[in-house]
Order: sequence, then structure tokens, then C-alpha cells
Amino acid sequence: MTVAAIESPSNAKSRIYSAPYLGLLALVWIVLEKMTAHIFLVTLIYAGIPMMISYAVAFVIGLLGMVLVWKGLEQNEVRGTWMGFVGGSLIWVFWFEMYLHFIGGENNFALAMTEAGPQYLVKDDLAALFSGDKSIPRPYFMGEHVFLQSSTLFCFMLMIYMGLNKDIRCRLILWVRKLFGLRPGKPTTGYKPQYARVAATELFFVNWFMYTLMLAVNDERIFGLHHVANYVAFGAVAVWSAIIVAKQFKQKEAGLAIRYAIAVGGVMWYLPEQAVLWEVFREPWVYYLEFPVTATTILLSYFGLMYVFWKTPVNPETGKSI
Repeated sequence: MTVAAIESPSNAKSRIYSAPYLGLLALVWIVLEKMTAHIFLVTLIYAGIPMMISYAVAFVIGLLGMVLVWKGLEQNEVRGTWMGFVGGSLIWVFWFEMYLHFIGGENNFALAMTEAGPQYLVKDDLAALFSGDKSIPRPYFMGEHVFLQSSTLFCFMLMIYMGLNKDIRCRLILWVRKLFGLRPGKPTTGYKPQYARVAATELFFVNWFMYTLMLAVNDERIFGLHHVANYVAFGAVAVWSAIIVAKQFKQKEAGLAIRYAIAVGGVMWYLPEQAVLWEVFREPWVYYLEFPVTATTILLSYFGLMYVFWKTPVNPETGKSI
């Protein structure tokens, strides 16, 4: 494609890659990725595949994600962001999530609520529970959730450390700095971000933070599933989501739209996840055999938008979308 052709996209394309459609499509893509990730995880964990094979498959696909992020470091803003998001999501799902399942299974200390309060269930308890022993209380956290919750401190420590970087442009970190009057120094002149690394890192930390928040409010030792603080947290996240969704629809450049949508989608996803815990609805991306049409639509839509953003027209001089 010539430079002239790139600079003169069709009307249809220019409409897709302009506000509010661009922001909407980017947000839909990020949300679909979360649904698709659940389909992958459920298949690897619950479809009857021997777990050692599932772990081996997860390792290889996670490695592919690492390669994508690495290769994306040298790409323009749009392609770099695309590769960072896709690669980062593969790393998160197939390395992080599957590793938690592995470590939780090997050291399975689940938490259950009893008349005497929360108590740990060891492997023998869980084996008896899954064999039909009704005297064993049903856990509200499995082993992987306990281990993930223990990482909360590390999540906040690393976020604080990242906030000390004067070249970080994360909107949340910038807002916190402004709120507390923090000034780590002037940004480096002429600094060009590695967009693949930025997108992947953003995905990790948004997912991690929202995970730990959900675990905190649902932990019966802190608040609990039906505690008033849980409903307050849900309302606060809903308001937060509404504010950032409105900003998402104003995005006019594909790379930035995808990166901003990573944060927006990560925050928004808290709402359906919590609604599932309250048994408001049944997820078609988890029980996909019960909802084959919906699950198929999710997969086709995700990969379709993946293709759309890969083919985004880019200005060769700026590396940004046209």
C-alpha cells in the first residue's frame, strides 16, 4: 500500500477509526478477550484433558505471548500496542492463571465459612467434598484464590514503585500524583515508550489490582459476599466504570484507544464477575456447552476485531493510526 493510499483511507474505514466508534470497538475487543480467556481456561482445566498436558500447552502458549511482546517492542504505536495486548493476555491467561491453578492444586488450602467462622480445608477435605460428603462446608476461596490474595502487598508495592517513574503516563498514577501533590521529576525529553511493553504491563496490573480488590470484599474474614461494603464497592466501581467509559468513547487514535480500553475493560469486568458471585446470571463463556451459539459468537467476534485492529491504517511517519 502506498503512502498516499494510507493517508486517504475509505470513508467506511475512517468512520470506524474515529470517535466514538474507535473507542467502542477497542473496548468491545478487550471485554471479548476476557470472555475468550475464560473459554480457554475452562477447556484446559475442566474438559478432561490430563493436567500435565494442559500445563504443557499453557507453557507453550504463554511463551508465544512473551515472543509477541518482545517482537512488538520494535513496532509502531498501533502494532506495538496490539502485540503487547495480545501477547500480554496470553502470558496472563496461560502462565499467570494456570500457574495459580497449579500452585493452588499442589498446596490446596481452601477457605470455607462454618458456624465457628472461616476455616481452612485441606486436600482430604476437598476430596471428600467432591466425592459427595455433605458434612464438608463448601469453600468460598479455592487454593489459587488464597495464594493470589497473598500477593496483594506485592501488587501495591510494585504500583508504588512504578509511580516513582517520572516517565510513566498511566492515567491512574497521574491522578494519584496530582491528588497528593507528588512530583517525581520532569519527563525525559524525547522519550519514546515501548508500546508493547506498556500495553502488556498495563494489562497485568489492572487485572491484578481488580482481582485483589474483589478477593478482599468477598473474603468472609474481611467483609463477605453479602456485606454492605461489598455492595458499596460494586456501586463505586460502577460509577468509576461509567466515567472512564465516557472518556473511552472520545479516543481518536487506535493505539491509545486500545491501551485506554485495557484499563476500562479491566475495571468494568469487576461488575459481571461480582454479579456471577451473587448468582445474578450464568456465564456463557464458562458454561459454553450450554450456550454454544453465544460462545461461538464471542470467539468469532474477538478474532474478527483482532484482525480489524491489526489492519488499522497507520501514518508511516508518526506510527499512529490515521
